[in-house]
Amino acid sequence: MPAIVAVIVFCIPAHSQTLFTYGTKTVSKEEFLKAFNKNPDTTGIHSEKIRQYLDMYINFKLKIQAAKDEKLNDGEMYKSEAENFRSQLTDNYVNEQADINTLIQQAFNRSQKDIQLAHVYVELRPGADTVEAYKQIKKAYDALQSGKDFGETAAEFSSDAGVKNTKGNIGFITVFNLPYQIENLVYALQPGSYSTIYRSSIGYHIFKNTSERPAAGTRKIQQVLLATPESFSDEERKHVAILADSVYRELQNGASFNKMQQSYSAPTGNSDNSGTTEVHIGKYNTDFENQVFSLQKPGDISKPFLTAYGYNIIKLVETVPVSNDENDVISRAHLQEQVQQDNRLSASKDALLLKWMQQIKYTPLPYNAKDLWSYTDSSLKKAKAVTAYKNFTPQTNLFSFAKQKVTVANWLQFVIEGRQTGASYAQKDYETMMKEFVKNSTDKYYRSHIEDYYPPIAAQVAEFNEANLLFAVMDKYVWSKAAQDSAGLKKYYLDHKQQYTWQPGVSALVISSASKEIIDSVAIQLKNNSKPWRNNIVTRYGDAISADSSRFENGQLPLKQQVPMQKGFISAPEQNDNGDAYTLVYVFEVYPQVGQRSFDDARGMVINDYQQVLEDKWLKTLKLKYPVKINEPVVKGL
Repeated sequence: MPAIVAVIVFCIPAHSQTLFTYGTKTVSKEEFLKAFNKNPDTTGIHSEKIRQYLDMYINFKLKIQAAKDEKLNDGEMYKSEAENFRSQLTDNYVNEQADINTLIQQAFNRSQKDIQLAHVYVELRPGADTVEAYKQIKKAYDALQSGKDFGETAAEFSSDAGVKNTKGNIGFITVFNLPYQIENLVYALQPGSYSTIYRSSIGYHIFKNTSERPAAGTRKIQQVLLATPESFSDEERKHVAILADSVYRELQNGASFNKMQQSYSAPTGNSDNSGTTEVHIGKYNTDFENQVFSLQKPGDISKPFLTAYGYNIIKLVETVPVSNDENDVISRAHLQEQVQQDNRLSASKDALLLKWMQQIKYTPLPYNAKDLWSYTDSSLKKAKAVTAYKNFTPQTNLFSFAKQKVTVANWLQFVIEGRQTGASYAQKDYETMMKEFVKNSTDKYYRSHIEDYYPPIAAQVAEFNEANLLFAVMDKYVWSKAAQDSAGLKKYYLDHKQQYTWQPGVSALVISSASKEIIDSVAIQLKNNSKPWRNNIVTRYGDAISADSSRFENGQLPLKQQVPMQKGFISAPEQNDNGDAYTLVYVFEVYPQVGQRSFDDARGMVINDYQQVLEDKWLKTLKLKYPVKINEPVVKGL
């Protein structure tokens, strides 16, 4: 029995041992070890590493306490950054719950192919008979089932003239071209197969996967558009057609496409400043896209072709393939951005709301809906909440969550804000708006109490806030203070002048460029005339090169090759490790002996050293203000 008691007595304090105190604050062994083990230094003697980290951690806690006592955490910028960071963490966690990674992977897989799509379409006009529309699409489906050609079926049964004319052909589509529900339906179809009847917000459809191809990617083009507005007569259109042929002949004979574009093209509104347009699958008229994607190599120019806007002549500038690398960070980030903007993520988040309602203990409270709608109407007409109506006041509870009651006043605010901002839900009936209000309130409550449901966020926010506080207080007492104390810096330099010397080295010009030809050309010019290099050489090549001169100690030049201490030496151009740039060095001057750095040359080094002096002095005052007591037996136990 005594042995058991001894074990119990030993175990209880093990979870709350104080490692050190500073002022009236305590730090437990567990808190310290948690911080230490985040990035432990496994080199050297463990006990020494613990002791070094303990000193650093004590200083850290002292600085944070000083920042809090000075209320640096009450600043608006601090609060805003803390809330933004918390919001980002919450968004990331919600996206994880919505399984965004699965949606990104799905989008990646679908992006690898294009589907040539066709459909039968029966429009649902506002107020029209839904039954008649369904009967029409059902006839089309039965015809297909009996073996009728899809194009003929689309032409016969579709209600839309455009669909009839094209025999239902939509053209090629890829991921993100269609509403997510339709995209799911289409990508589930095998080539040559068609779907069952699908009802969208605008009508009934039957979709067919006519064929598939590997993703064609994006095309960058230049375009000459010779416009033919609806007001043009047949004679005017004929004149534009003749002009288009003339422009095409000039291009074939070597005329500048840019010049033809500037002289003849009507503005399209789709091109960038260089006159280049990006053409994505499924974004333009099918005939236009077919012309664009029929061009094989950059520089190819199409013959004039007619669209609804006029006669078009296009030149292929660049073919941009779809990335097929699942680990392509840039492509993955772009897909994630598209997923987040698309309704597929919204649909997943809506499903999450039902789960959240259980977690946050959503409890609807009984009320008479018709009376609430009347109360709402009266309040909106008077532009303020009616004091009382039947059983309703602004304080009446409509539903509750674990730590919050949602009132009629909250409901009125939601309705008013929706109408002021023109939100889509504000155009609907009150019953539909109430459903939206419950969803909105659920989302807000869950996010504002996220720490209750995902505790790691609290720890990450606390770390972020402490880092911000540390930055603010260090800047106040060390960094900015050192940089602004010109007299102190100068005095420190003079008192420690012997520390700031130049080791043997050279003064040199370093020039880099992505082009080997340019670097070779620069090397020749330096040999012929090196002195006015900035005006005669650098200015000539502009942004094609980067150049700067400085003094370098031995071993500091950005080259692997040996550079002799020889005035006038020009190195061979050297390619960097990434293979995307070449560098050469020209030696101006040689310094074979150790030399004294001037204050200006040493300024950066002096500031660093002076900052340490200021920090050490500051820490001494903090230790007087917050006396530190270390529990040595616990430290040794670590």
